[in-house]
Amino acid sequence: MSSTTSRPVGDGRTQITDTKTGTVIYTDVSPEFGGGGTTFSSTDLVGAGLGSCISSSLAVIADRHGVPLDAITITVDKELGVDPKRIIRLAVDIAVAHPQDEKIARLFERAAHTCTVHRSLHPDIDSPIQVRFTASNGN
Repeated sequence: MSSTTSRPVGDGRTQITDTKTGTVIYTDVSPEFGGGGTTFSSTDLVGAGLGSCISSSLAVIADRHGVPLDAITITVDKELGVDPKRIIRLAVDIAVAHPQDEKIARLFERAAHTCTVHRSLHPDIDSPIQVRFTASNGN
């Protein structure tokens, strides 16, 4: 089990500390909800957690199949709803600067859909995942 502590520090900002490592990050209320947007919002961290979880899952597959880790970029676009205030969409784009490989694409897509964070998302959150190869096969 892991835990964090959170405490408000003023002006919509929160300090979050990982109790195991002592690592500290700050959040700020999203501009969509009247905050300053000076750093990650709490909902940004949900998207970042999804991207990080997918990244960890893909790294193992990439190593096995000779895809350099620096060839992989995962972008998570978050969309917020207003009534009620909540995350309504976390769209994932996995860009792979590597020649197209259908086997790797299927493995990446399956790993992304089955990462712990993706599996933990509420089914009402639209969370499409796209895998794109951005390098040619030399044709």
